[in-house]
Amino acid sequence: MNCLQGLKKIDFSLLNWVQENLKTAMMDRVMLLFSKLGDRGTIWIVYAVICEFTTKLRHAGLVLAMCVSTCALIGNFAIKPLFKRERPCNINSSYPMLLSRPEDSSFPSCHTMTSFAAAFVTVWQAGGMLGVTSFIFASLISFSRVYLYVHYPSDVLAGAALGLATGGLFLF
Repeated sequence: MNCLQGLKKIDFSLLNWVQENLKTAMMDRVMLLFSKLGDRGTIWIVYAVICEFTTKLRHAGLVLAMCVSTCALIGNFAIKPLFKRERPCNINSSYPMLLSRPEDSSFPSCHTMTSFAAAFVTVWQAGGMLGVTSFIFASLISFSRVYLYVHYPSDVLAGAALGLATGGLFLF
């Protein structure tokens, strides 16, 4: 078994464990909500606009908007087409989908990438409870993608790493 086959096996084991042990009607609703908040970086763009109207966070809003936009562009138009990883919901269609099947590639999770970039910028610019809250939201958005069976855990981990790196680049 090569490394990619081993990773795929681990990914599916984790995906299936989530489906078998954490799936409830209430969690379905909560995870759909968090996934939708991450669609096109919606929550982070709204947050960036709010920051622009807050004197203390004005610079953070501009950096945040540019960082989230860059993540979306790099993830969706450079990395996903390069890797062309098929989504788990397309490989194993036995789990009922709670949202429309995404048509693009799986790797990396751009919901996660933009969320962790935004959280990193928020922690750096604002810190405190706002920073902690942003990482909680980023984590919930990221987990929702695994819960909804549209991303592998490794897609989410890679998205988090790429998002943190992009956030760091924008700040430094």
